[in-house]
Amino acid sequence: MLLPADREIRLGIWKIHILHHAEAREVWGTWLLEELAEHGHALSPGTLYPALTRMERNGWLRRTGAAPHARARQAFRITPAGKRLLKDLRREVAVLYQEVVLGEVKANKRGRS
Repeated sequence: MLLPADREIRLGIWKIHILHHAEAREVWGTWLLEELAEHGHALSPGTLYPALTRMERNGWLRRTGAAPHARARQAFRITPAGKRLLKDLRREVAVLYQEVVLGEVKANKRGRS
């Protein structure tokens, strides 16, 4: 079980992963749980489904069809707003990767590293 602070940071990573897949194809909860688990992210449905709802409320995802009942599979795709966000996040993740993983330190505009 993750500590609340760990979970908070990882939730952002999970959301980027969800947007990435929702851009490429239709996604739904059980598939996302399995996909994220393959990458070492053990989410519970109680974490994933509220995150999907918030992402839809924020305008980043949209449901692709009407579910016949509340427990039916609900599929999502990325929205134009989600695509714009994902484009920005990809750039920011690339910079973060260069600094955090590769150890590249770049001077900022004031000449400090």
